[in-house]
Amino acid sequence: MTPALSISNISYSVSGLEILKALNLEVDEQRYCAIAGVNGAGKSTLIKLILDLIRPQPGGEIRVFGFDNQDRQCRDQLTYLPEKFNVKKNITGRQYLDFIAAVYHQNPGRKKIDELAERLDFPSRRLDSRVGGYSKGMVQKLGLVSCFMLERRLLILDEPLSGLDPRARYRFKELMRDEKSSARTVLYSTHLLTDAEDLCDRFGILHDGEMKYQGTPDDCLQHYQAETLEQAYMKCISE
Repeated sequence: MTPALSISNISYSVSGLEILKALNLEVDEQRYCAIAGVNGAGKSTLIKLILDLIRPQPGGEIRVFGFDNQDRQCRDQLTYLPEKFNVKKNITGRQYLDFIAAVYHQNPGRKKIDELAERLDFPSRRLDSRVGGYSKGMVQKLGLVSCFMLERRLLILDEPLSGLDPRARYRFKELMRDEKSSARTVLYSTHLLTDAEDLCDRFGILHDGEMKYQGTPDDCLQHYQAETLEQAYMKCISE
């Protein structure tokens, strides 16, 4: 089976400073992969490279469902939520979602959108109010709804739990578990390792521009002789 995402020997530098160093990563279809790392580890840079928003140094390759990531066909397979997600404040949440659906040439329908909003602890009636009245957490939930309402095989989420309170985080994890049956692949960056331990099939530790570990969460615990991913992570970046 062709991997959903394959990254081979990717490096990236800015003004002579190495951000990513000969990085490799592979995520199989219908798997959830979490990439953990401190701020500045290169997580967002890696996502931008996958999305072809920036270009790596020559010699590496990124493929999405077998397509080169610079090929337009691969973009028909995925959707993306940036870490710093903002929406114009003078439109309603529903207007924003309608716009996104039109951009992707899809019509998820009001019922599906409202159900997703409620599942993320976002009262669907608030979708008809202006975004300027939303809290940071509500804006983040709106972004998550905009991704999950679309029929896309690969979701790329940069710090998707940012700004969410504990109840919303719990609801998000419930949604992710239920979405396992929809044949989605998810790649997301995080620094919340307890959530990654609950959700992901694959786990990577990105530190100083290098993928210090990648494998299953259980293998990570065994490799570092740790009881939690947080402990394993700290041992990994301290080596």
